[in-house]
Formats: sequence, C-alpha cells, structure tokens
Amino acid sequence: MEQKRFLIVGGGLAGSMLAARLCLREQDVVLLDDRDPHAASAVAAGLFNVITGRFGAKSWMADALVPALRSFLEIPAFQELNTFVHNSLIYRPFKTAEEYNKWTARSEEHAYKDWADFLSYPQYSDFIKNPLGGIMIKQCGWLDIPHFLQKLQQILSEQFKLEIKYRPFEEEGLDLAKLTYGDLGEFDEVIFCSGYRTRDISLFSELPIIPNKGEVLLLEIPDLDIPFVLSKKVYLIPQGEQKFICGSTYKNQFDDPNPSQEGKEEICMYLEKALKVPYKVLEQRSGIRPTTPNRRPILGTHPEHDHIHYFGGFGTKGVLLSPYFSDKMAEHLLGEKQDFLKEVSIERYLSS
Repeated sequence: MEQKRFLIVGGGLAGSMLAARLCLREQDVVLLDDRDPHAASAVAAGLFNVITGRFGAKSWMADALVPALRSFLEIPAFQELNTFVHNSLIYRPFKTAEEYNKWTARSEEHAYKDWADFLSYPQYSDFIKNPLGGIMIKQCGWLDIPHFLQKLQQILSEQFKLEIKYRPFEEEGLDLAKLTYGDLGEFDEVIFCSGYRTRDISLFSELPIIPNKGEVLLLEIPDLDIPFVLSKKVYLIPQGEQKFICGSTYKNQFDDPNPSQEGKEEICMYLEKALKVPYKVLEQRSGIRPTTPNRRPILGTHPEHDHIHYFGGFGTKGVLLSPYFSDKMAEHLLGEKQDFLKEVSIERYLSS
C-alpha cells in the first residue's frame, strides 16, 4: 500500500480514532490536538447505548456499530484500552402504561431480543422510582474517554510513530495550493475532525454542525448501590466508592460554555424524579458536542479541494459511531472504497 502523509486537525474521539485507523494501515500521520477544555471528548461520560430516544427505539445501525467497537478493542496493539471500557447493563424504567404495553409486544420481536429484556416489575424499588418496571438494555456501557484518548495517543506515538502536536489550528497557516501547514511541511491529505469548532473554519463553515452544550454532575450517593446504569431522563453511572456521574443537559442556545446554575438545577430536577435517596453534588462539568440536524455524522471530501476532507458531527453517540466510521473514512482516504452511505455523506450539504 502506498504511504501517504496525513494531517488530522482535532485530537478528540473522532480524530484519534481516525489516526488509529490510518496508523494501522502504516500511514504517516500528524495529529493536531488543541486540548480544548470545552470539547465533548474532554467532558462526556462516554455512555454507549443501543436503545435511545423518547420512545426507546433501537439505535440506527446498532447491529454494525457495536461489533465495530468490540473489534477495535480486540486489535492486539490496543488491548490496554479495555481498561477504560466499562461494560454495563442500562436500566430504563417505563414512564407510562403506554410505554409498558408497547414493550410487552416489542420484547418478543426478533430485532430487540438480543438488545433488551422486558421487566414487568420494579427494580431496586427502595432506591429508584420505577413502579411500572422497565427494560434492561444489553451490550452497552460507558467509556472513560479522557483516559482512553490519552492511552490511545500514547500507543500510537510509541508503536506507530504518530506525531502529535498539542497546539490550536490556525487556518492562515494552511496553504491550499501547496498543501502545506505552517512548520509541519507538506501533506498528501488534510482531514478536519474539528468538533463544534468546525463553524470557525471557512472551508467547512457551511456544514450544519450545531454546538450543543451538555452538563454533567459528579455525585456522592451513600445509600445507593446499583449494578447498572440508570436511565430515566438523565443517566446515572456508578463510578465506585459511592460516586456517580449524572447528566446530561442538551442546549443548542447558550452564551457561556462553562457550567451553569440552570444546568445543575435541570439535572437535579430529573434526578429527584428518579431517586428515593438523598445525594450530594461534588462537581459540575460542561462540554460542547458537535451535532447535526438529523443526528447523523458527516464524512467526505471537500467539493472544491480534492485533498481536504471532513470527519465529524458525532454528537452524543461518538463512542459507537467513531470506531465504525473511522474505518470507512480510512478506506475512502486510501482509495479502498469511495462511497459512503447517503445518510452520512458530506454531499448532502456541500456539492460542487
């Protein structure tokens, strides 16, 4: 395979996963990571869940996405990354009798049998408000994203010669004619994995990347001991030692990227509707997700610049989407396969 030199702009989950796919294909990769404290990868709880949405539907492409995540973690060079992956059931209580009745039938459908179990009775009713029971979602869990990325980048730099530059991207440093960037020299391909900051890059400013602010709380709950993640409007993820991560909010309109009193109050309001036991807020965090109008990522090549590409818009599902689509993007960049699913192709927003 011909070796190319790639510049990846953005060291979050999307950029680091893509760097891994290219390194595995023995490519020369430079990763530009500005370590933005407001980026979703720096804050997100990393939950991966296959039954989501208001009505609890099976996630888009779950049958392909979950195996892709497992397969990535089985790559011999990445075995240490499993330390940061916490497989867990997710318990989703029923909100209404209508939802209960819907799942009575749905639980027998072949499409759902491997993904969720129907529970017609309350779970841990001394601690959780769930009089109608719920569903126990399988093949799920959460990823410690900050430590996962730190270890992944370390492995790639030590074993695959990934070159990492911890600095912000400056568009004036990119020469489109020569395809050079600042003091880093010449590249064959440049890929933007720039998250919510895509709107600041003129090449892709027309893409409908919607910055979505999310806030989470770190809690102490001495009287709660549950062997699953609780999902009841907000999620509650056990961390051990009576600590839990709880979130999240979803705000497309905001002025301040930092944690807010409004966000804290919103999470606490839903938490009190879910729990019967007291809790203590220890810490509050916030991050900004790169979302899209139809909640599908955006992949592809710029219509006017053949060697400039985009890979992003993963929103709240980056842990599930990134392993699968990073492989597809690598195929595209190396000419192994040119076409994407229409649902994710950049052509739906940018055309020549």
